[in-house]
Amino acid sequence: MGKSSEPKIFVSVGERTLQEVEQTVSNFNNSSLGLELRLDYLEDTHDLDQSLKELINRFRFPRVLATCRRTNAGGKFAGTIEEQLEVLQKAVRAGCQIVDVELESVKSKKPQELQRLFRPARLIVSYHNYRRSPPLDTVYRRLVRSGASIIKIATRARDLRDNLKIFRLLRSHRRRQPRLIALAMGPAGIPSRILGLQKGSHLTYASANSRGGVSPGQVAAEIMRASYRVEHLNDKTQLYGIVGSHASLSLSPIMHNAALHAKRINAVYLPYEAQRLGDFIEVVKALGLQGFSVTMPFKREIFKHLDWVDPLAERIGAVNTVAVRRGKWFGWNTDAAAVTEVLSKRIRLSGSQVLVLGAGGAARAAAYALQAEGAKVFISARRHSAAVRLARAIRAQALQWETPDWLETDSVINATPVGMPPFEHLTPTDLGRLRTRVVFDMVYHPIETRLMAEARRRGLVAISGLEMLVAQGARQFEIWTSETAPRALMEQAARQGLTHLHST
Repeated sequence: MGKSSEPKIFVSVGERTLQEVEQTVSNFNNSSLGLELRLDYLEDTHDLDQSLKELINRFRFPRVLATCRRTNAGGKFAGTIEEQLEVLQKAVRAGCQIVDVELESVKSKKPQELQRLFRPARLIVSYHNYRRSPPLDTVYRRLVRSGASIIKIATRARDLRDNLKIFRLLRSHRRRQPRLIALAMGPAGIPSRILGLQKGSHLTYASANSRGGVSPGQVAAEIMRASYRVEHLNDKTQLYGIVGSHASLSLSPIMHNAALHAKRINAVYLPYEAQRLGDFIEVVKALGLQGFSVTMPFKREIFKHLDWVDPLAERIGAVNTVAVRRGKWFGWNTDAAAVTEVLSKRIRLSGSQVLVLGAGGAARAAAYALQAEGAKVFISARRHSAAVRLARAIRAQALQWETPDWLETDSVINATPVGMPPFEHLTPTDLGRLRTRVVFDMVYHPIETRLMAEARRRGLVAISGLEMLVAQGARQFEIWTSETAPRALMEQAARQGLTHLHST
């Protein structure tokens, strides 16, 4: 077989019937993708031979991998080992060229017996741990003794450092026999899925769409190829990313990767989901990240790791952008610059009056930036004490959450989460009680919030949070690369990402 027939990305599909499998497969059929059929998801496997053969012949994937994971190994197949092996033999007769059998099912079989059972298909013997990442060298040696030509290790990433365990294993066994597939499952394990091929994994797995895969942490095949470009990453690829407690849900990767690709920069931007900042710091140093975005809850905690902080970010008390240069860490707050950039296109900031709703990190960035531009700022938050503290810090005026009817402003900024799921049916304030010209909603999911819709109904200028997302991201890109950010492309990518998010 030529190299082109050996796919590096296998799309995992698990459905109740072969008809549903066919429908799912028809949406991503690609001659260079492999297909993993999770047969343990099927409700009926009795007449599998002929119907599966027809499906395989119809779509002609270069490689089809059959898996029938038993329940004791994290799958859905409740039958005996012999019944499991019988299902996989049917799959081989139907045309599957690779078979995956978990270690729990092959303990009683000799290597030669296993190879004979599934000939001419190649055999993967796999180990899955959905709870943690144990010492991997011990697991590796157990798998090698199975005699399989390919072995697979998939463990749960409890933190980001578990990715480093996977990478160390891949590095120490790179280009050795048997071939090794290794990855970490779960949101924290996404870096191992994106960088796995670069680090030496024989292949990696993806989901058929953005609604989630058969394994926790799987990324849609379309995103793996078009955004992360996993098949093109090499040892010279620079690494960037975003760290936060919900980083796997961020739009920043799809936006920044589009910009990096457009500028022909050999780099990739990944989500690093962490519950502790120290976990991420260890990964930054081990992998050599060139820069990263910081989101909640680490925008203040990151300060103690920085060698230099931009004066405005220092005053705000929050950093969302870090560049690593010659071993030194430099911090900025591009949210602040984005607020003034977006608003200054609609109003003259100096001498204007702006009401900021909220007193968290986004509100602080907006308030400090506007105060620095000479605007008169009002702060209103559900926790009035927080509004008072922020107002005192910038010599602004704190208002009760029930905003007075008489307040007249040039702009109202929503810096609260009200308007995004699960609060999309709410608005943070009653525009009928205010006199203003511009309504700026920092929420970007959904793009058209209820607050924005109401503003447009009243004939007011409405600004989407997507515009700010792109503005702050563009400034990050320019800090890291010294290149002009392709803003229109970044906005287009972010909109596409929101479309995927909305469909999940």
